Amino acid sequence: MANPAVNELLSAQKSSDSGLQVALHPLPLLEISDYITRGYQRGYKGAIVGALLGQQNGREITIEQSFTCKSEKNAKGLYELDKLWFAARLEQMKLVHKSPQLELVGWYSLVSKTGPTPLHLPIHHQIIAQNESAILLGFHVEDVLHPVAGDPLPITIYESNMEADDAPKEDAGGEDKEMKDSEAMTKMTLKFRELPYTTETGEAEMIAMQFIREGAANASLDDAERRILEQFDKKIAVDDGKGKRRAVTQAETGKGKAADDTTYPKAGNKDKDANLTKSEAEYMSALQTKYNAIKMMKSRVDLVVGYLQKLPPDFVSGKLTTSEGAEVAHASNGAYTVPSNRILRQIQALATNIELATPARQATLEREILKETNDVNLVSLIAELVASVNDVREAGKKFAVVEAAKTSKNRPLDVLDRSMSDHIF
Repeated sequence: MANPAVNELLSAQKSSDSGLQVALHPLPLLEISDYITRGYQRGYKGAIVGALLGQQNGREITIEQSFTCKSEKNAKGLYELDKLWFAARLEQMKLVHKSPQLELVGWYSLVSKTGPTPLHLPIHHQIIAQNESAILLGFHVEDVLHPVAGDPLPITIYESNMEADDAPKEDAGGEDKEMKDSEAMTKMTLKFRELPYTTETGEAEMIAMQFIREGAANASLDDAERRILEQFDKKIAVDDGKGKRRAVTQAETGKGKAADDTTYPKAGNKDKDANLTKSEAEYMSALQTKYNAIKMMKSRVDLVVGYLQKLPPDFVSGKLTTSEGAEVAHASNGAYTVPSNRILRQIQALATNIELATPARQATLEREILKETNDVNLVSLIAELVASVNDVREAGKKFAVVEAAKTSKNRPLDVLDRSMSDHIF
């Protein structure tokens, strides 16, 4: 059996020897995944590369931001960064991210599970010219195409270091050889070494993740089913050349007659969600997400109930063992389900853990919910009261300004009358 090929660019040293610690934030991962998805959808044939921005304090590196980079092929056919474009873009990003000040800490690209290849070296040399301790974040597409439950993030972070290769071994005979300079025999090569990393999330990133989660909830299951039915129904969507689409029956596509014009719906078919505010849309999105979760849970419960209902009656009554029940189920040609001790134990554990989800003291839970509801309503009333007080204060200020203006208009006349009276007497 042949040994698997060893990546010559990977270092044999352990990652713990360097002591470098990396903290990864979620925003770069979102930018990288979005870049890869858009590139795949648009049929992009170039290199998927980008720069990583963060902070470096000693042996601690944070990856907080990222941006895509423009690349081009050199004379050898390998991709390199556009130097002028990259320098200008890097200065712009540093100018934007001043508080805290972010610097170039590395770059990212698509990397195989076996590690970096010579194709990554030209760009890496350009990056380490800006930062000698730059890291490489490798995104593994194969892990995304073939996901496995419980796998970590499909990324690996590498650090690079110049290491000395062993001198080539000459014939192993015991003959004396001419002594040569050891430094001349040493060859320094660039090696990559995997680094452990941790994930961190800031307050702004939590807000962004919340916004993305709420946006994803809008793509509900019912909307997806409705679109699929529209595509495969007897009516097909036809573009009228003005950016609008209307539903036309397949029999009338050649005649150009619209069976049901969806561009100008009737008054009774107006979109009820068109005039919703942002808060109302978010509330509807949250309700839709809960509905989808309950719908999925119901389908799983129906599956468990169906499995239990189709067990052989004699097995349920305890007259047959598991192996005998399995034989009866196989002989029934699908009328009964095959008993499985493992599945039955899982169902028993699920039924036992349901009590943990349902509180024993329901009245106490309802009292707590009522208390929280009252607190929310009280805070809302206090906010309205404060707003009313501010309105009254603003009205008082305006009234004071008007009164002051009236007083200033009457004051010159009083001064003039007083001076005339002094002059006469």
